[in-house]
Amino acid sequence: MQERKVTMKTLLAYGSGDIYGGGSFLIISTLFIFFLSNVVGLSPAMAGFIIFAGKAWDAISDPLFGCISDRTKSRFGRRRVFFLIGIVPVGLSFFLLWISVRFDHTFFTVAYYFFAYLFFCTVFTSVMVPYNALVTEISTDYRTRTRLSGAKMLFSQFSALIAGTVPGFMVNNLYKHDQSKGFFLVGLYFGIFYALPWILVFKGTWESEEVAKNQNHSVKESFKNLSSLMKNRTYKIHITMYLLAYSAMDIMSAAFIYFVTYYFGRPEIYIFCLGSMLLSQILFLPLYLYLANKIGKGKSYTIGAIILSMAMCSFLFIPSDVTLFFLIILSCVMGVGFSAIIAMPWAMLPESSDVDELLNGEARSGAVAGMFTLIRKLTQAFVLWLFGTLLSLVGFNAALPQQTEGTITGIRLIFCIAPLVCMIAATIVSLRYPVTPKTFKMVRDELDRLHCGGLREHADMETKKLCENLTGHVYR
Repeated sequence: MQERKVTMKTLLAYGSGDIYGGGSFLIISTLFIFFLSNVVGLSPAMAGFIIFAGKAWDAISDPLFGCISDRTKSRFGRRRVFFLIGIVPVGLSFFLLWISVRFDHTFFTVAYYFFAYLFFCTVFTSVMVPYNALVTEISTDYRTRTRLSGAKMLFSQFSALIAGTVPGFMVNNLYKHDQSKGFFLVGLYFGIFYALPWILVFKGTWESEEVAKNQNHSVKESFKNLSSLMKNRTYKIHITMYLLAYSAMDIMSAAFIYFVTYYFGRPEIYIFCLGSMLLSQILFLPLYLYLANKIGKGKSYTIGAIILSMAMCSFLFIPSDVTLFFLIILSCVMGVGFSAIIAMPWAMLPESSDVDELLNGEARSGAVAGMFTLIRKLTQAFVLWLFGTLLSLVGFNAALPQQTEGTITGIRLIFCIAPLVCMIAATIVSLRYPVTPKTFKMVRDELDRLHCGGLREHADMETKKLCENLTGHVYR
């Protein structure tokens, strides 16, 4: 059956969904612990614990929702129906995070933000898992999928640019004498900003009916079989690259505001540095998408990881009185690196779904995306909990007018060393990523043959060898 043509309208409609995915978590990474510690009055360790503890539910909900979306039946489709349902909850759940709530007993304050964060995570899962799975069904073409992923990341990084500058400007400049009001308005405005695009995603995309027919198990059986995802060699390498990239991003994002505030002593430069980094991410994304189609997504990721490693090394040696111009240049270099390591793991997701189908004989892109979303949120939760704990260990106290020299050194090392370690490991792992434009074509040809009734044992030797390399199992 001939595929529907992916037009510019389709690219814009699909891509707009990641305004929510790309911006909401960046605001949480950069400001939520700061909000809880400096505005609400919780300790950094407790603030980090709220995020970390809230992920217990995610361990069930993310992969479960992937299985549910694989088998949902409605007149609006099995994925797109969740975009329609989620419009109001997306806005409300984000807004509730940023209301300044203080009870007489700390337990009730912690409980409020725990459940508010739990609500946000559940809503995020309900729309982002079907959304991330949708690209696999819109097209089976490598270049078209790269274009769809590119559109998604352009919107994501545009949203990240706004999320990385506007909230900080509102809180630290417009409402610096009443930060609780600044955060309240951030929650209100950005909640609306993240809710509205789902109307466009719902109206401008479609789903493959053919893929939906290839579901042989119930939701309960599929949930039990999720462990088989981690038997997939390509998926294990892919998810490790993803984990390392986003760990580096989360720790850097959380530490950035503390780094410029206490090491450089110039909190006002925060939005200039972060804005420059995010802008360079957007500008270099088309180059990485071009490289992905030419040399493969794994090699594009490797280039970005090496560039980011060099940038983080540079931050170890710059003095506190360095000029703003130099900081902006260095921030732009960071953005060049982040552009690849943030975009490529999501662009690889459809290929991991295809290899999973080779291994397990079932198209379950929803489950693959659900596990991916789970890893994303668990990783962020752990990193932010670790960051809050490390802040406490180095002696950070928001109530002090001036931090000690040891605390400032500790903040600097957290900001530089943790992302650097992640990127060195990411570079090594990415060299093992096996999917290229050439191997992808062979995978799609084999899947098409199997869909037409072909048998695995009838595959030629080159195809068998490739499938075994990709899956890590004997192909038969």
